[in-house]
Amino acid sequence: MARSDATQGVPALCDAIVESIELYLGKSDLGAWYKTEKKEFNAQSLLTALLTHWSQISAKPTVLLLDEVDALVGDALISLLRQIRAGYAQRPEAFPQSIVLYGVRDVITGGSAFNIKAKSLRMGNFSQQETIDLLQQHTTETGQVFEPGVLDELWLDSKGQPWLVNALAHQLTWECRPARETLIYSRATHLDQLIDKLKEPRVHSVISAMLSGDEELMQINPHDIEYVQDLGLIDVSRSSGIKISNRIYQEVIPRELVWSTQMMISNQEQVWYITPDRHIDTPKLLAAFQQFFRELSIPVQRIVLQEGITQTQGYAHQVGATEAHLIIFDRNPNTTWRKKIWRKVVDGVPVWGC
Repeated sequence: MARSDATQGVPALCDAIVESIELYLGKSDLGAWYKTEKKEFNAQSLLTALLTHWSQISAKPTVLLLDEVDALVGDALISLLRQIRAGYAQRPEAFPQSIVLYGVRDVITGGSAFNIKAKSLRMGNFSQQETIDLLQQHTTETGQVFEPGVLDELWLDSKGQPWLVNALAHQLTWECRPARETLIYSRATHLDQLIDKLKEPRVHSVISAMLSGDEELMQINPHDIEYVQDLGLIDVSRSSGIKISNRIYQEVIPRELVWSTQMMISNQEQVWYITPDRHIDTPKLLAAFQQFFRELSIPVQRIVLQEGITQTQGYAHQVGATEAHLIIFDRNPNTTWRKKIWRKVVDGVPVWGC
């Protein structure tokens, strides 16, 4: 892939820089030089040569802004950082005065490029009041009023994540469709990038540990947790611990992690256990599962009730779930099915016997 291969990624980046200069500055001298000299440099020195020549022929000090720079990974990203470092001492006469690297994460976290970094800034989420103020600006300008409770729901869905706030508001005000579901099923660019991040081992290990329980999370490298937090996927606080950032992510992330497994499940007709407002009728679904397990059960290890309740409550708190159920399998061959199949509520948790 070009994004990880320096021999493809760096030349592609240089091509884009030259094209942008010609388009927005209306100057063709750099492009003419680049077309002639490009073949004289390998991928490991092409960017440095390009930026050096551009700065030398420019009448003013240059500033380079690279957006979505973290689209490059592996050798391609390392090559870019090394070439920026190589030209640093030549500025401003023969290298850009400043270079700004934009991305969803900080790509300079150590190594030889670290000592030339001036500052790393992270755009935080909107506060709840800032989110409300932003949406009320739309009402002021257009006269379109949000129904009572909508702003509170939008806040819980986004928790101020800038892209989510604007995308949800766009669905509500322009598309007039159920915002949350439409956004999730659309696999918009932002969510696709989110899903792509889940493939990274550091991200996958943290999210998987969160979904597995506290004991798994205790074994994760703290730097990996900080990395996933910087990506905006999780919130970390002393009061609530570690949890997925918002309701949209809480639905998208676990669903994506088990997507391939879901696709292998046959007979996925949903009508019988989905309510008219597209929510799962959990009691109905679990009651059907009880009968299914009764008919096609296989040996599994018995779970102690109180331990199961404690684990279920801890998991629900960790992921911010408002509802949680515990299923207990009784594998004692001397217990009749009549006694195995039951339902009761313990410490606020519905428990189902199978």
